[in-house]
Amino acid sequence: MPSEDAAGEAKGLSFPAMHTLIAMGPPGKAFADSVLAALRAAGARLTDLPPSSRLSRTGRYQSLHILAWVESRAELEALYAVLKAHPDVVFRL
Repeated sequence: MPSEDAAGEAKGLSFPAMHTLIAMGPPGKAFADSVLAALRAAGARLTDLPPSSRLSRTGRYQSLHILAWVESRAELEALYAVLKAHPDVVFRL
Protein backbone atom coordinates (compact mmCIF):
# COMPACT_ATOMS: atom_id res chain seq x y z
CA MET A 1 0.00 0.00 0.00
CA PRO A 2 1.42 3.44 -0.89
CA SER A 3 2.42 5.72 1.95
CA GLU A 4 0.38 8.84 2.58
CA ASP A 5 1.29 12.47 3.13
CA ALA A 6 -0.09 14.73 5.87
CA ALA A 7 -3.30 15.38 3.90
CA GLY A 8 -3.98 11.65 3.59
CA GLU A 9 -3.21 11.58 -0.13
CA ALA A 10 -1.04 8.83 -1.55
CA LYS A 11 2.44 10.02 -2.41
CA GLY A 12 2.94 10.29 -6.15
CA LEU A 13 -0.70 11.24 -6.80
CA SER A 14 -1.91 14.82 -6.90
CA PHE A 15 -5.43 16.18 -6.78
CA PRO A 16 -7.26 17.75 -8.44
CA ALA A 17 -5.81 16.51 -11.72
CA MET A 18 -6.38 14.53 -14.87
CA HIS A 19 -5.90 10.80 -14.33
CA THR A 20 -5.86 7.95 -16.81
CA LEU A 21 -8.13 5.07 -15.89
CA ILE A 22 -7.18 1.80 -17.55
CA ALA A 23 -9.60 -1.11 -17.92
CA MET A 24 -8.99 -4.36 -19.74
CA GLY A 25 -11.73 -6.46 -21.28
CA PRO A 26 -12.91 -8.05 -24.50
CA PRO A 27 -12.01 -6.37 -27.78
CA GLY A 28 -14.60 -4.26 -29.54
CA LYS A 29 -16.54 -1.04 -29.41
CA ALA A 30 -19.29 -2.49 -27.21
CA PHE A 31 -16.84 -2.91 -24.32
CA ALA A 32 -15.60 0.66 -24.61
CA ASP A 33 -19.13 2.04 -24.87
CA SER A 34 -20.36 0.12 -21.82
CA VAL A 35 -17.37 1.15 -19.67
CA LEU A 36 -17.79 4.81 -20.65
CA ALA A 37 -21.53 4.65 -19.92
CA ALA A 38 -20.89 3.15 -16.47
CA LEU A 39 -18.32 5.83 -15.62
CA ARG A 40 -20.59 8.64 -16.84
CA ALA A 41 -23.50 7.21 -14.83
CA ALA A 42 -21.25 7.36 -11.76
CA GLY A 43 -20.59 11.05 -12.40
CA ALA A 44 -17.11 10.80 -13.90
CA ARG A 45 -15.91 13.96 -15.61
CA LEU A 46 -14.43 12.47 -18.76
CA THR A 47 -12.61 14.51 -21.36
CA ASP A 48 -14.02 15.03 -24.83
CA LEU A 49 -11.12 13.02 -26.22
CA PRO A 50 -12.07 9.49 -27.20
CA PRO A 51 -10.42 6.80 -25.09
CA SER A 52 -7.41 5.11 -26.60
CA SER A 53 -7.26 1.35 -26.81
CA ARG A 54 -4.75 -1.32 -27.60
CA LEU A 55 -5.18 -5.03 -28.24
CA SER A 56 -3.22 -7.57 -26.27
CA ARG A 57 -0.56 -9.54 -28.08
CA THR A 58 -3.02 -12.40 -28.68
CA GLY A 59 -5.97 -10.13 -29.48
CA ARG A 60 -8.05 -11.68 -26.71
CA TYR A 61 -8.23 -8.47 -24.67
CA GLN A 62 -8.06 -4.74 -25.20
CA SER A 63 -6.84 -2.13 -22.78
CA LEU A 64 -8.95 0.99 -22.68
CA HIS A 65 -7.26 4.22 -21.50
CA ILE A 66 -9.77 6.83 -20.33
CA LEU A 67 -8.80 10.34 -19.26
CA ALA A 68 -10.89 11.83 -16.42
CA TRP A 69 -10.72 14.89 -14.19
CA VAL A 70 -10.54 13.74 -10.56
CA GLU A 71 -10.90 16.03 -7.54
CA SER A 72 -9.76 13.66 -4.77
CA ARG A 73 -8.40 10.23 -3.95
CA ALA A 74 -11.88 9.22 -2.76
CA GLU A 75 -13.30 10.11 -6.17
CA LEU A 76 -10.54 8.16 -7.93
CA GLU A 77 -11.23 5.12 -5.75
CA ALA A 78 -14.96 5.43 -6.49
CA LEU A 79 -14.27 5.39 -10.23
CA TYR A 80 -12.09 2.31 -9.84
CA ALA A 81 -14.92 0.69 -7.86
CA VAL A 82 -17.17 1.28 -10.89
CA LEU A 83 -14.60 -0.44 -13.09
CA LYS A 84 -14.27 -3.32 -10.63
CA ALA A 85 -18.06 -3.83 -10.63
CA HIS A 86 -18.31 -3.79 -14.43
CA PRO A 87 -19.04 -7.35 -15.62
CA ASP A 88 -16.70 -7.21 -18.63
CA VAL A 89 -13.68 -5.63 -16.95
CA VAL A 90 -11.14 -8.36 -16.22
CA PHE A 91 -8.33 -6.11 -14.99
CA ARG A 92 -7.88 -2.45 -14.11
CA LEU A 93 -4.86 -0.23 -13.50
